[in-house]
Amino acid sequence: MSGGKHIDFKNCPIGRPAVVGIYGLSGSGKTFVLNALRQISSHDYILTEGSEVISKLTRGGLEAFQASDELQKRSTRELAMQTIVADCLNDGKTAIVTGHFMLWSSTDERCISVWTQQDLETYTHIIYLNTAVETIRDRRLHDTTKDRPDLSVDQLRQWQRDEEMQLRLVCYQNGIIYHAIGQERAAPKVAELLTVFLHRDQNSHRREAEELLDGIIGSPTRPIVSALVLDADKTLSAADSGHLFWQSVNQREAPSVKKDHLKTIFGGPLGYTSAAFLQAALLYEELVDQNTYSDICTEVAAQISLYPEVAALLMKLQTDKQAVSMVVTCGLRLVWEKVLRRHGLFDTIKVIGSGPLTGAQVITSQVKASLVARLQQHHHLHVVAVGDGVLDLDMLARADRAVVIVGDDKTRSRRMEGELAQAINEGRFSAFQAVLARGASPRLNTIILPLIDLNGPEFWNGIFPGYSAPLLNIIHFTDSRISKILATPMRDVANSGPSLRDAHGRTGRYLALQTLPDLLGIEEHMIQHVQGHSFAGTRIAQQDRTLIVALMRGGEPMALGVSEILPAASFLHAHRADDVKSEHVDAISTIILVDSVVNSGQTVIDFVRRLEILNAAARIVIMAGVVQNEAVAKLEALKTTTHHQRIHLIALRFSNNKFTGRGGTDTGNRLYQTIRLE
Repeated sequence: MSGGKHIDFKNCPIGRPAVVGIYGLSGSGKTFVLNALRQISSHDYILTEGSEVISKLTRGGLEAFQASDELQKRSTRELAMQTIVADCLNDGKTAIVTGHFMLWSSTDERCISVWTQQDLETYTHIIYLNTAVETIRDRRLHDTTKDRPDLSVDQLRQWQRDEEMQLRLVCYQNGIIYHAIGQERAAPKVAELLTVFLHRDQNSHRREAEELLDGIIGSPTRPIVSALVLDADKTLSAADSGHLFWQSVNQREAPSVKKDHLKTIFGGPLGYTSAAFLQAALLYEELVDQNTYSDICTEVAAQISLYPEVAALLMKLQTDKQAVSMVVTCGLRLVWEKVLRRHGLFDTIKVIGSGPLTGAQVITSQVKASLVARLQQHHHLHVVAVGDGVLDLDMLARADRAVVIVGDDKTRSRRMEGELAQAINEGRFSAFQAVLARGASPRLNTIILPLIDLNGPEFWNGIFPGYSAPLLNIIHFTDSRISKILATPMRDVANSGPSLRDAHGRTGRYLALQTLPDLLGIEEHMIQHVQGHSFAGTRIAQQDRTLIVALMRGGEPMALGVSEILPAASFLHAHRADDVKSEHVDAISTIILVDSVVNSGQTVIDFVRRLEILNAAARIVIMAGVVQNEAVAKLEALKTTTHHQRIHLIALRFSNNKFTGRGGTDTGNRLYQTIRLE
């Protein structure tokens, strides 16, 4: 999402009034539209022509203004915009202002920009009247109230083309909502746009999407218990429909005007805010007005094939009576409806997606997440969400089960890698990954993001609430040579006291180094090189948000070893679960419970339950030298009562030996030489 200033659906940062410009060539109908608005909503807005404000601010009026030098003109134009903003703030109203972006210079036979920095900082929306130049010339010739230069149709066409193209680009690059309309029903269209711009918000579109969702679910005669919610672009297919759409548009355009406006919009100040998605919808609306949108969607859909694994899954779900499948996408609804129809899936799998302002929803990442919540809370369904990109993260976090689709290394989102890792590190959710592109490498690693087959039993069973994915992510080194080497001094009865504590510390360091870089990630930090210069070193990430809990007494030496690998992590001694207080885990994203031996598992279970009360979002890592097999089964049974989606169990080795030490064989007594106290 775009950082910095707060931007809402109306594109109005907090404390800034909305100012809507009505632009177009002289003779395009700006004054006519303004007068029409005065008839229907004069009390709602400050309605003014920019030239009127300039005239009032200039001694001698417009004639004196036009006779002044360029520096004075710029100063007056900026003062005019400042005056309009002040009026908005004083009256608590939105301003609707007619104006020009460029003027025609008869001397130079070209257009000259007359916009100022104040215009850039003031306007929140621009509506451009793209009236036919033949109509404009006719109006200019017959308008006796204004003195306008006699320009040919070709000159007017050049002026309009340059002004519209450059104004659009300036608006996109500076976060100003822009929309161009034709001459048909210009005044009613402007009134409708003002309603959208100023009187609707993201919640309006969320409610519309929820109503559509409710209609899809309906009142089923079959007992639906689960919902599969899929993103579209790069999830159902390797294709990006938005990119293909603009490729198709550009094939219809002259080489000099080829563009991909979506990149400019979402790469600009609006980022991926709801205002940016509104801007995209307005862009597609222009193509509807030109009667080309549906044809282009048909061309794009013909180029898209579903991933075979996705097609097989959706075909299988067509006959399932307990699950409903749907596509929820920020992409083009009509394209994906046509794709599903071509694959014979449209009758059973519906699409909620974006597109032109009329006939589609404005779908954002927040709307996608709210639809998942609607399925869970209103329809009481178990939801599995499948997506590939940053805009799916909110939806994936909200769902009961999440799967990340992994595509080709060269074309998949690079931004997703970092934001996905951050979301998992912060404990927002856990997920599986399905690698669908041939030869593609997994995202992150398969410890953090385990692999899953979309048509395998693990995924298929995961759609239904009766199934629960494994709670434990188990990592152990039981059969490795290093495990046997590290375990030997810990098992040697001749070792006790400092030598045994050292052995446990070595094991803690080893387990931490082997697993935590993958679980927590790594980050660069500046260090001083031996040669005297600064150097980017590497360390395990998220240390300042990690808590190491030594389960006393036996867990302390191993926990100290872990602490050496995570020197910036907090450290806590705990004899019982209630030794952990809320202040210990506030703002903590990872909690590492360390014990030397996990026998029945009851102690760590008590800690897990305690941590869920105090900080349910935190990732839990259980680390031990030895874990009894029966403890694994008991920990896995937590899945019926805990809300934690995944717990990482790390052990040097597993053991079938149910022996529990007493007296001289008790690990705590051996570590601290307290046998005599027994």
